[in-house]
Amino acid sequence: MNTRKIKLALTAGLINKSSQRNALVAVKELMNSLADEAGRFLVLQPVSNQSISNHSIKETYSLRYERCTLDVELISYPQANRQAVQGFRIHT
Repeated sequence: MNTRKIKLALTAGLINKSSQRNALVAVKELMNSLADEAGRFLVLQPVSNQSISNHSIKETYSLRYERCTLDVELISYPQANRQAVQGFRIHT
């Protein structure tokens, strides 16, 4: 598995995706296109959820695949119905 290839594809894909969509769905779709590297999707688990301010929430999700686990940190703005990816980590 080439984690460098996955990181590059995720970064470029997220930059090119429309910001109007659910960020977690966009990450999952991008990872599904990398099934040769990451393997088949297994499970999505919420890890943490904490309020940053009155208008934003920091959320962390873990997406498990056959060959790796991807931890995604999101900043959600519920009032604006918007999400942004703050960062991600790949564990083998």
